[in-house]
Amino acid sequence: MKSLKSLQAVVLTLGLMCGGAVALQAQGPGYGHEYPAPYGGGLRGLVDRTQSDLHVAEESQHNKDNQRERYQHAQGHLSTFDRNLTKGHFDKGELDKSIDSIKDILDHNVLQGSSRDALLRDMGDLKVARDRHY
Repeated sequence: MKSLKSLQAVVLTLGLMCGGAVALQAQGPGYGHEYPAPYGGGLRGLVDRTQSDLHVAEESQHNKDNQRERYQHAQGHLSTFDRNLTKGHFDKGELDKSIDSIKDILDHNVLQGSSRDALLRDMGDLKVARDRHY
């Protein structure tokens, strides 16, 4: 009887631990990290994800100079947009330049399918953020 109660306690403890881990993961990456108001971590997380996807796409191909320049332009515009966000300023013009630069990469660079899909998703999410004026 005592071992049954001990087993139940172990199972209950493991269940609570797993449930807590799932709850934290469901809240997404960056949970607990606050960014300056009014834009929060969601938009900066999107910029970070897009920067990462651009880096992966750039690293996975043999770049010619003009292809490399397109990545540099997109990353530069995103960086400027993010810098303005940290100061509490939503720079729609810089976001538009970022979106246009990503579109330029999609239109002119040779990309792997996974990179193209990731950048298309990023561009779509950036457009939604722009339209919502986050």
